[in-house]
Amino acid sequence: MGCIFGRHCDPGVPDPSVRHRWHVDGLILDDGTHSEIRRGGLVYIQDEAVCYRPRRFDCSRHGGAYSVDIVNIQNTSKGKTYTDEQNRRQIKRNIIWLEIHASDVNQTMGLLTTGDIDKVYKEICDIISKHRQKAQK
Repeated sequence: MGCIFGRHCDPGVPDPSVRHRWHVDGLILDDGTHSEIRRGGLVYIQDEAVCYRPRRFDCSRHGGAYSVDIVNIQNTSKGKTYTDEQNRRQIKRNIIWLEIHASDVNQTMGLLTTGDIDKVYKEICDIISKHRQKAQK
């Protein structure tokens, strides 16, 4: 029953001009030494960044909003499992991985999706590719 109401509790985008947005069932942040699994919410592209806003009215208040500049995303991939090295918890879901390499942070961000993973993955890769082409000009 939670999945029925889950999307209704997802936050709205902050600006009506946002064209690319996806509902996710969770967000994984992993920097190699520390991993964090956040609750479901909304992922969208705004101001040349991939932004995450957590679901409202959720009992698990773990983690808040998060964003990463598209220029810092070095690689994308998709998979079906994730194992948290600290507590050996394993998640078997469709995951889109974004590898982030900023000046002081190397981290992996995983988007837990329930929809058509191929469609979402293609959209994200196209946006990142177009942004890189625009930045090189």
